[in-house]
Amino acid sequence: MKWGTFSLSQIPDLNLVPETFSSDFDQFELAEELGFNSIWIAEHLFSSYGVVTSTQVLAAALAKATKKIKIGMAVVVMPFNHPLRTASDFALVDILSEGRLLFGTGRAYQPHEFDGLGIPMEDSRAMYDEALELVIKAWTNEKIQHQGKFWNVPQPTEVLPKPLQKPHPPIYQAAISPESFAAAGRSGTALQLASPFSYRTYREDWIDKIAESIEIYEQTCIKHGHNPKELERMMLLPFFTHENGEEARRIARERIEWFYAKVTANQKSVGGQPEEVKGYEFTMRESLKTLKEGYLNFDRLYEHRAAIADDPVVCAEKLNNLRERLGITEFVLWTNIGGMPAIDSMAAMRLIMAEIAPRVNKMEAMARA
Repeated sequence: MKWGTFSLSQIPDLNLVPETFSSDFDQFELAEELGFNSIWIAEHLFSSYGVVTSTQVLAAALAKATKKIKIGMAVVVMPFNHPLRTASDFALVDILSEGRLLFGTGRAYQPHEFDGLGIPMEDSRAMYDEALELVIKAWTNEKIQHQGKFWNVPQPTEVLPKPLQKPHPPIYQAAISPESFAAAGRSGTALQLASPFSYRTYREDWIDKIAESIEIYEQTCIKHGHNPKELERMMLLPFFTHENGEEARRIARERIEWFYAKVTANQKSVGGQPEEVKGYEFTMRESLKTLKEGYLNFDRLYEHRAAIADDPVVCAEKLNNLRERLGITEFVLWTNIGGMPAIDSMAAMRLIMAEIAPRVNKMEAMARA
């Protein structure tokens, strides 16, 4: 089992932007010191929901602030940049990090970001597919030409530099809907799973629905000549731990509720009704239903394991159950969710690596014996 940490740089108080980034880097450096396998970061625009506007910039800074830990994108929003710019920037990150880049990809899900950039949200799936194809070609071919629906490369063009990892850095695809799982299976990419988004779509059945979609992914992989057992399966979870489980829930409650309320409010605040957005009809409609039916209070989130906040023993048991059910190969645990104070987040990180990871790793080894 691999262990990662995640930061969205969420800032409920916008007067604390510089302090938040400084705190994030303290936590990134601690993650490497404690022996985490990876750091994962994300990009968002126009909201305190997340103020990392460029994963390229933050990843380059991380590459020089750390030495060994993998640097994962969760995710690079493929429709928001020209694919050759994306290929060039992340090839440079891979070189600066000496081959530590994990290239997680997605198509975004918040209407106000598309509106702010003037990009039709209904085009996001087709833009994602075209962009990913171009990035891979740019990394693996000397020169490329392309004429597509959204981007053209009219003259033979070589993207330089090339990434250090060959043929390219590991590619992950974020997946919520069965269609996204099937797309990842066709391309043979690793999976990025995230309980916040799956839960908001499926509510109490989210684990069952993910298990069903993983079956689609595995079958599609095999059909297209890929071995799903050789591909990583990462899961991001809102997570907190304390030696006392009740104290863990007390500390985590407000922060986790802030996150879930913020992401759902962002989705319903711009434009027409969510079900009018082609390609997002189901997930957005169900997310609003999740909010209206009261599923986003902490007690229900905790009950349905969309957020984990327990003592180390219970945390390990819950994570191991998810590992067994979904075949997870890496847990990415989000301890600084919703602007969690660094002192609390870092204490949880220490407990993860001192008590939780060894327990889960032992249970995994026993299951394989």
